[in-house]
Amino acid sequence: MSKHNRFIVFFLLFLFVATAFAVRAEEPPRGRALYDILRTDRSLIGYEGERRIAWTPDGKAYYQPEKGTFLKYDIQSGEKSPLFDDAKIIAAINAQTKKAVNKLPFQRFEFLKDGQVIKFSAGPKNYLYDLESGEMTAYIPPPSISGVRGRTYTEVHSPDLRWIAYTRDYNLYVADVEGGEKAFTTDGHKDLRNAFPDWVYPEELNQYTAFWWSPDSTKIAYMQFDESPVSKYPIVHDIDPKPELELQSYPKAGANNPIVRLFVVDIKTKNITRLQTGMETNVYLYNGQWTADGKEFTYMRLNRWQNTVELFAADPETGETRLILTDKDPCYLEPDSVIFLADGIRFLWTSERSGWKEIYLYDISGTLIRQLTKAGLAIGSISGVDEPNGWVYFTGQENHGLERHGYRVGLDETTFTRLTKEPGSHSLSLSPDFTLYTDSFSSFDTPPRMTLHKTDGTPIRTLGESVITSKFEDLKLIQPEHFTFKSADGGYDLDGHVYFPAHFDKNETSPLILSVYGGPGSKQAANRYGMNSGNQALAQLGFIVANVDHRGVSGRGKAFQNLMYLNMGEIELEDHVAGVKHLAQRPYIDGSRVGIYGHSYGGYLTCIALLKAPDVFHVGVSGAPVTDWRNYDSIYTERYMRLPQDNPEGYRKSSCMTYAKDLEGKLFIHHGAVDDNVHPGNSIQLIYALLQAGKRFDFMLYPEQQHGIRFNQYSLDRIDYFIEHLKPIVK
Repeated sequence: MSKHNRFIVFFLLFLFVATAFAVRAEEPPRGRALYDILRTDRSLIGYEGERRIAWTPDGKAYYQPEKGTFLKYDIQSGEKSPLFDDAKIIAAINAQTKKAVNKLPFQRFEFLKDGQVIKFSAGPKNYLYDLESGEMTAYIPPPSISGVRGRTYTEVHSPDLRWIAYTRDYNLYVADVEGGEKAFTTDGHKDLRNAFPDWVYPEELNQYTAFWWSPDSTKIAYMQFDESPVSKYPIVHDIDPKPELELQSYPKAGANNPIVRLFVVDIKTKNITRLQTGMETNVYLYNGQWTADGKEFTYMRLNRWQNTVELFAADPETGETRLILTDKDPCYLEPDSVIFLADGIRFLWTSERSGWKEIYLYDISGTLIRQLTKAGLAIGSISGVDEPNGWVYFTGQENHGLERHGYRVGLDETTFTRLTKEPGSHSLSLSPDFTLYTDSFSSFDTPPRMTLHKTDGTPIRTLGESVITSKFEDLKLIQPEHFTFKSADGGYDLDGHVYFPAHFDKNETSPLILSVYGGPGSKQAANRYGMNSGNQALAQLGFIVANVDHRGVSGRGKAFQNLMYLNMGEIELEDHVAGVKHLAQRPYIDGSRVGIYGHSYGGYLTCIALLKAPDVFHVGVSGAPVTDWRNYDSIYTERYMRLPQDNPEGYRKSSCMTYAKDLEGKLFIHHGAVDDNVHPGNSIQLIYALLQAGKRFDFMLYPEQQHGIRFNQYSLDRIDYFIEHLKPIVK
């Protein structure tokens, strides 16, 4: 071969290799590399504009912090201008502190007194600044206190802003903002909490507040939690040689609850009146609030089985109470609220007595004026009431609960309108003057965006929207698929989503993983954007990932939710099995390699799936599981299962320990060592039962971690465990 020909051959070979490398270099990442990108790169989908807004009190603008000041944006045009006269506030703060600051000394504030006053912190003091008069008051705030779910408690201002109320050492105090403190209770201690909530009421009844100012600032109604009958759970902090023991008052299913009492204290006389809430103490008293005129204090009373709720009004002077109305359900009632109208003679009440949650208008005597909605849809919550114009705004679910929309109905029941039009998930924020609302929206096909509308639904403009970058498009991800399947009893169509790896090849078989939560009312399938979700990322490791609904989810009426009553861990597992079997009919899904994972209730469902359906589920990663419902708190558990003594067979059948001997697959349990929600004793009991049965399993304990495990090792172990035991094909 001549030198010329050899050169041509080598040149062509070089071009071939270079081209191959160029093509390979242009191929998008796959497998673990793609998983890591989706989990860590927040720039793949950008966002331009506002994600959320803070309305000005008049509803004409919204405001944002910017470069040491605050700007307000005209809601119609978007034009911006200063929110405050910064120079006046700076002059007032300098006069107070004898300093010479040249910019606003705060980055956060709150409006008080209908926007007339702002409150902010600077140094050790809090300040109240009157935007009209320029007057400023400074005071040293009481120390803040931490509560359930990280809730921080600090002072609460009286409506006239003259007083602050707060708790210290489980007693109620009131102080004049200009100095002077009064203790209105002195008998408080850890087991007798005055005006400070326990653990279970905030967690399960959304009762985070335990005292309320009267509208005229002369009285405070407060709750007292007597926890002396409640059993204590030991939480051990033992990362140091000398461990610390924490005893948590935690009412378990069937055990003693705290005894709750209601009182009203007169600020001037310090006289305390106990409200007459009845002789029965084995009830729940919650959702306290004053009527608009302050003549009565109202509260709800719920029986222990949680299937009868009563609304009462109490005279704050005498403590005498009157029953306004009663609502019942054959199974259970979810905690809800009452909205009193400003006219002082009417209120809104939501009830599922018709089989769907509807809105009812009552007068203060308890007489039904009219049923406002008769839509046969699952109403979520009331967003606001525009009394002058006669409108009630609320949210609701449609289409098997897949979609969430905003609606309004007239107080006279004449007009019912769905405000949001596009199929998907909408969340509304109403302006304080009820002339506008923002709609935060996404769907299967549309990433999150926020738009501005008039309250009749007329669109005005887009405030913010997602930007799909070319970098994200170049990943060539596969759109998640919505599918339906039959419930295990064949009576219902259920919804699910399935996610595919970008390297998906329908000619190859892949393992299936279910991401689960489960439980009464839980809804997994929804019409919202999921292209960059955690399930999408997990699929890139070579799995087909799915989540499915079950009988008992929300959005389909009360009778549908009641299907789970008294039998947690049964029909939702049956329907998850049905979902797996439905998907396994697809030729590219390997029904012999099925994983499942979840946290909290999802951790429970993971364990019960491995134990009760070992022929269907082969690998499970469970986080913070409830393993026996006798271990969990009274309010949540008894709402759906009644007390253990009332439903012993239901509790036995729902316990993981009942089936410990049946474990066949690979189970990895994770738990926080100081979990005060689902106690680590749950996992310990299951571990003990598995050891007694001679079963092999894996376990990880996370020191100083509560219900949310913050160590990255948790997610890393989960994916490694699935890769090891399900053996996906990764390209």
